[in-house]
Amino acid sequence: MHIPQLMYEVMWDTTSFNDVSEWPEDGSQPLVLSTGDETGYGQHGDYVFGWEGDSLQRAMDSACYLRNCSLLTEQPPKVKNLCSVPVTVDEDVDGWMNKLPEGDMAE
Repeated sequence: MHIPQLMYEVMWDTTSFNDVSEWPEDGSQPLVLSTGDETGYGQHGDYVFGWEGDSLQRAMDSACYLRNCSLLTEQPPKVKNLCSVPVTVDEDVDGWMNKLPEGDMAE
């Protein structure tokens, strides 16, 4: 019996923040998650079953359950990044913020 494992990878495009002259004077990493986490280790995601048809079962029944399974197709990041969630809260989310909406992160 095989038990499937799922790797959840979070990628953030931070290239618009590459100008180090806009970073804090002490050179500290300026990006903070909305939870206040400055390390990036506080990622969270909920998994919704995403296998098409019986593809997961077929992969688990084959010798293909290890890495690089030819029965399963991984979407490249360019395709994954086309997924979006409609805006439900009207707030400014582009560019730098001096503080989080419900907490102070600048001090």
